[in-house]
Amino acid sequence: MSNDFTDNLRMAAAPVCPDYPITQELKAGLSAMDAVASVYFLSTDNALSVWVGISEDDDATRTKIYRFEDEISQRFSQVLFDFHVVPVPAGRRMEDYISAAQPIFQRPAV
Repeated sequence: MSNDFTDNLRMAAAPVCPDYPITQELKAGLSAMDAVASVYFLSTDNALSVWVGISEDDDATRTKIYRFEDEISQRFSQVLFDFHVVPVPAGRRMEDYISAAQPIFQRPAV
């Protein structure tokens, strides 16, 4: 028996794929923000963890990301999201801070 809840959880537990609605929503929403350098995603038993690497750590950037987190949490209300905003200084990579998550968006280095 399939319903929205089990379909969303099945998507969350599967490897990250650009065709999944949750992944597409994360990529589309977060990549539209200029300060977002990368987005990583990991499914756990309890939640979908999302790491957002930012190049500019300011209140305006964090507010946009937190607003997006609220919006996507409402669209996929059966899924628990766990967002992490990580300032990534010049010369560093998001991989320096996380190890198990997979990238779904990476802005090309300038």
